[in-house]
Amino acid sequence: MRQVGDVFPRADLRRRAKACVRGLLGPVSRKNGWQLAEYAGWRRPDGQQHLLDRAKWDVDELRDRVRRYALDGLADSVGGVLVIDETGFAKKGETSVGVARQFTGSLGGVFPCQIGVFAAWATTRGATLVDREIYLPQVWTGDRERCAAAQVPETVGFATKPRLAEKMIDRILPELPENTWLAADEVYGRDGGFRSFAESRQLPYVVNVSSAQTVLPRPGWRRIDKLAAAADDSEWQLIEAGPSQTGSRWWQWWVRRIADPQEPVGSAVRGQPWPSRWMIARRRPETPDDLDYYLAWGPSGTPPEHLAHVAGARWRVEDAIKLGKHQCGLADYEVRHWHGWYRHITLSMLAAAFLAVQAATGDADAPAPLREALSGDELDEEPKGGSTRTSSAPNSSSPTPRPRSASSLRSSTRHPHPNTVGPPTDCGGHAGDDITRPTPTGTIADAGLANSP
Repeated sequence: MRQVGDVFPRADLRRRAKACVRGLLGPVSRKNGWQLAEYAGWRRPDGQQHLLDRAKWDVDELRDRVRRYALDGLADSVGGVLVIDETGFAKKGETSVGVARQFTGSLGGVFPCQIGVFAAWATTRGATLVDREIYLPQVWTGDRERCAAAQVPETVGFATKPRLAEKMIDRILPELPENTWLAADEVYGRDGGFRSFAESRQLPYVVNVSSAQTVLPRPGWRRIDKLAAAADDSEWQLIEAGPSQTGSRWWQWWVRRIADPQEPVGSAVRGQPWPSRWMIARRRPETPDDLDYYLAWGPSGTPPEHLAHVAGARWRVEDAIKLGKHQCGLADYEVRHWHGWYRHITLSMLAAAFLAVQAATGDADAPAPLREALSGDELDEEPKGGSTRTSSAPNSSSPTPRPRSASSLRSSTRHPHPNTVGPPTDCGGHAGDDITRPTPTGTIADAGLANSP
């Protein structure tokens, strides 16, 4: 809180922000404005609502501080993987920003929901969310009156999820270590523009694609599933894709280097230092007919083990989102407006980053509830979040660090930044679509906050 305190320009805002983050970390059943206020010992949620709604502070600056805190706190000698994914937040009504009937894998189908696109940073020491964007469907961006009512800036238009991901990557890229890789699921991997974007930034990647993805331009375009099906059993390698909460992830991998579609076979790629591309298939030994497919691009000497580790890192963002939702109130907000969503999500990201960094540093002095949250033993059970200590970054087989132009590169040695946070947004428990007002208990869960304003 000292590192981010000056983001809040007033003392009362700093106290409210501290109480909010402590509540997000505390044993509160549903971390909305009313229950956070009760946990802090306040009679009403007006202070929490003001923090998320009308108060003047810079939420984008807070986002940047959370990112630096996570990059420094989870740094290791190997590097890491930047993972892109989205998640759904079930919401009712029609006035909350971005709510529409849309598909979300996290809810398991098409539901009225909001969708957030997230970037997570994963290393051998842990993983946490470092950036976020809300996805606005065309039914929203095509109705400017509706957008104005939800306080969506006039400059915001329709953008697909890959375009939102590119926006976040451009913000994060200058601060990433040189040997960072990118991982993303099929929503992003099947988008050729997204892959070209990563290549133009010299950011190596391993991304999921569909079974109908075409590769090998000569003698003609061929589907990746047909090529993998024709592979001999001797071409499949058993490689560990990184540990999980229940053990190691051992899969069989088929990795084949392919030519660039724009270049003659065997030639280097114009303007690109890394001509190597791969198509990858993955299967479990016990279910050989159930395959996943990937495209990869990176340094020529990258071994298959490294590619498998990067592909395995994609699951880390799901752990990070689960930690945020189950332990830090990521999905418990009751805000309708654009800026309220960004403020709540960013404060939850701060709380989750704290847990991840504490887990990485092995803080023996952490209170018992915090140690329990960091234990990770029950991460796969619905009631609990947990630590993000699964390994996803590559190990000693890490390839040569990628070059970066002087104009786009900041020093990879980051120094702790003092304090901070970003532009106004809205909130308010009274404004939510699905408000729940807890019955006052008369007790304060944290005696340390009993005298907070």
